[in-house]
Amino acid sequence: MIKAVVLAGGQGKRLWPKSTSDLPKQFITLFHGKSLFQYTIERLLTFLKIEDIYVVTLEKYREIVKDQVSIISDGNIIVEPCGRDTAACIGLSAVYLKHKYVDPILITIPADQYVLQSEKYRDALNEAANQASQEDCVVTLGIKPHRPETGYGYIKRGEKLGSFYKVEQFIEKPPLNLAKEYFNTPAYFWNSGIFVWRASTVLQMIEQYMPLLSHGLKRIEKSFNTPEEKEIIEREYNIIEKKSIDYGVIEQTDHIYVIPVDFIWDDLGSWDALERIFSSDEKGNVIEGESLLMDTTNCVIHSSGQFIATIGIKDLVIVATEKAILVCPKNRAQEVKLLLEQNDLELG
Repeated sequence: MIKAVVLAGGQGKRLWPKSTSDLPKQFITLFHGKSLFQYTIERLLTFLKIEDIYVVTLEKYREIVKDQVSIISDGNIIVEPCGRDTAACIGLSAVYLKHKYVDPILITIPADQYVLQSEKYRDALNEAANQASQEDCVVTLGIKPHRPETGYGYIKRGEKLGSFYKVEQFIEKPPLNLAKEYFNTPAYFWNSGIFVWRASTVLQMIEQYMPLLSHGLKRIEKSFNTPEEKEIIEREYNIIEKKSIDYGVIEQTDHIYVIPVDFIWDDLGSWDALERIFSSDEKGNVIEGESLLMDTTNCVIHSSGQFIATIGIKDLVIVATEKAILVCPKNRAQEVKLLLEQNDLELG
């Protein structure tokens, strides 16, 4: 039994000011009138039924989820009272689905990734699910690098086991010299953040590596179908440690495999990523919205209604919404999140 868990509670700070706390990255429309969240659900529907797809998100996004995917039922939306990063998010989903279905295979997958070649995607996930059904392990997809990339984490493969490999090492976002080395070395892959494992395996690993979170999840599970369920979940979430599943569990365990895949993939982690997706004009500019450009080269310009005019600039990101304007060099687009966090700016 396979269930997909779509992680849709993030805020997408690097795509501010288009992405806000009220309508974050996964729900904004960037491509052909649909959101990344909607495209994620569509890909999953090529091999799963809608009743096998669950979305974990915040209460404030519940109605957005239902508006964007009208066929999803309330029972398939798992609500977190507040954001506590992906370890808590995946742990809550595993507790809920293990309780409901005994012990399904879970495909835990971000809602905000850009993917083409859905058949390769489907085949890799089915292969991962098959492996996860045979042993207590976690299987991830490793994306064959398409360029030296300093904005992604990497996976180094180890021993070959059929069509997949043991994971030898996870590597943080590298400097450019190392990214070039990894690009030219077949043993390295981009970390997709997609993990396939049994619900019981998720909970066993959390118990081993994140015992405080495990205790909280056990208290939550005991509250299911009681009058105190909502109150207990909120109380536990107020004290749950905030940590990603990567740091908390994935990088700690030895029972992890990677399946190499080679399809078009991007996590659209910053505004400069749009030039990898959209076509550019004859001077290398990626433009969305009304604009007038003179002597402007290699810029990313995105407007949600405002007219943008430029003269004599190059290598900039310019994003305009009704509430804010962002201007920065393309090579510092990853720092938008830092800008917001250092100055405690509201995203809404």
